[in-house]
Amino acid sequence: MKKLITLLALAGLVMAQSAMSQNITLKFTGATDKGSFVRLDSVRVQNTSRSWSETIVYPDTVLEFPTVGITGAQGMSAGIAAYPNPFNGTTNVSVSMPQGGNATLQVYNIAGQKIVERNVTLVAGNNLFEVRLQKAQVYLLSVATPQGRKTVRLLNCGDGPENSIQPCGTVLAAEKSQSVNPFQSGDVLKIVGYATIGGKSVASREVRQAQTASENFTLVFAMSESAAFSVGENSKIVFSPGNLQWSATGGGTDATTHAVAGGGTAAGTWRFAPNQWDTIGSDNGNISSSYTGWIDLFGWGTSGYDNKYPYMASTKNDDYGNGNTSISGTNYDWGVYNAIYNPKTSSTDAPGTWRAISGPEWDYLINSRSTASGIRYAKASVNGVPGLVIVPDNWNASVYSLDSTNTTNATFNSNVITAAQWGALEDAGCVFLPAAGRRSGTSVLYSGSYGYYWSSSCNSYGNVGYGYFYSKYVSALYLSRNAGYSVRLVRPAN
Repeated sequence: MKKLITLLALAGLVMAQSAMSQNITLKFTGATDKGSFVRLDSVRVQNTSRSWSETIVYPDTVLEFPTVGITGAQGMSAGIAAYPNPFNGTTNVSVSMPQGGNATLQVYNIAGQKIVERNVTLVAGNNLFEVRLQKAQVYLLSVATPQGRKTVRLLNCGDGPENSIQPCGTVLAAEKSQSVNPFQSGDVLKIVGYATIGGKSVASREVRQAQTASENFTLVFAMSESAAFSVGENSKIVFSPGNLQWSATGGGTDATTHAVAGGGTAAGTWRFAPNQWDTIGSDNGNISSSYTGWIDLFGWGTSGYDNKYPYMASTKNDDYGNGNTSISGTNYDWGVYNAIYNPKTSSTDAPGTWRAISGPEWDYLINSRSTASGIRYAKASVNGVPGLVIVPDNWNASVYSLDSTNTTNATFNSNVITAAQWGALEDAGCVFLPAAGRRSGTSVLYSGSYGYYWSSSCNSYGNVGYGYFYSKYVSALYLSRNAGYSVRLVRPAN
C-alpha cells in the first residue's frame, strides 16, 4: 500500500509539472539496428503540417518548440553516447546535461561487477570523457544524477592499458536548440538523423508522426543496408543473419507450423541461426519428420513444397528440386516458400523476403567482385569455429586487420577472431560462413573442416552450383545434389 501511495503521489507531481510546461522538447540519440550507439552528425526535422524544415548539428542533440500545449513527463534529462562503439581498449563518452550538477559514472562487466567508478561535476552542455577498459568483453556504462540513471552498452574488442574514466573537456556550445518556426501540438513531423559510419555519411530510418508531447528519439541506422555485397555488375544483395535451420517442433516438444507462400501453413519452424558461427554438426544425423531438435544441412530444393521436405535423406539426385532446372524464384527455394524467424529483429519474415543465391552470383562474390578495400574474403576461426569471412563492398579495413585475404590456400588459423571482436566486424557488415560440413544420408562428414553452401542454379547435367571451401581452397562448383549442405539466404539490397 505504501508503494502504491508513493507511485500515486509521483504521478500527481508529474501531471502537475506537465501541465505547467509550455514547451515540447525532442531529444535525439543514434544507434545501429544491431544495438551499437553512434554519434549523430545532424538531425533534420520537417514539419509536414506547416511546410518548413530545420537541421540541428552536433553537438546539439535537442530541439525545443515553444507551444501552449501540455507536454509529456520528462525523466532524467541527461544524454549519454559512446563513440566509437565497438572499440579497441579506449572509447570516448559524451554526457550531455541541460544544467550542471554532480554525477557518478560507473562501469560494470556482464557479471554485474563494478570495474571502475568516478564522481564528477557536470556542466551544462556536453561533458567528454575517455573510458579505458583492460579486457575485451561487453560492459555497461552507467551515469547517475539526482534526477535518475541512464545506461549504455559498451563493446570492447581489444585490450586497454587500464580501467579508468578520465575527463577530457566539455563542449559549452548550446546543446539545446530552440526552434523559431511555427509549431502547434499535433503537427506531423518527419525526422531523419545523419551519422558517419564506416567513413560514409548515412541516413537513419525515417520517423514520421504527429507530435503532441516531449519525446526521446533513438534514430536507427540500418547497418545491414551500409553492408551490401555485389553479386553481378548491377546487382547487390544482403545476407541473412545466420545459416538456415529447421525443426519439426521449433526446438520444443510440440509440433509447430509456419506460414507458406500462397497462404496456409506447413509443419515445422524455420529460423536463422542465433549467431553467425552456429552450426548443428553431428545432430544432423538425427534427421526425421519428428526429431525435436534443429537441423541445418539440407538436400537441394527441400523447402517443403511439392513433398520436398527439409528432412529428406535420399541419395538419388532426381529426388531433389524440380528436374534439371533452377529453383530460382520458385517455391522449391527455401526463402521464397517459407516464413522464417529472424532473431536479429525478433520477428518472422514473410515468405518471399529471402532467396537462395545463384551459382554465378557465388562465383562473382568470391572471385570477381570489386570492393573499396580490395578485400573479398578471408579464412578465419570465429569464436573457435572455422569458416570464411566475406566482407561487404564498402568494407573499411581500419575496423579490423584481416590477414591472408583473397587467398584460397590460407588456413582457418590465418585469422583467430573472438566473439567480442566479431561483434565489431558484424556491426561493420561482415558475414561469416561456418564450415558446417556435409550430410550423406544420416552420416555427417567434415564438420569444422569443410563448408558447402547451396545455390539455386542447376546446369544441363542436373548438377547444382554451390559455394565450397576448406583449409586450402575456396571456389564455386557444380556437383551432385543428393547431399545435405548449408543454406545461407540473401535478399536484394535496398
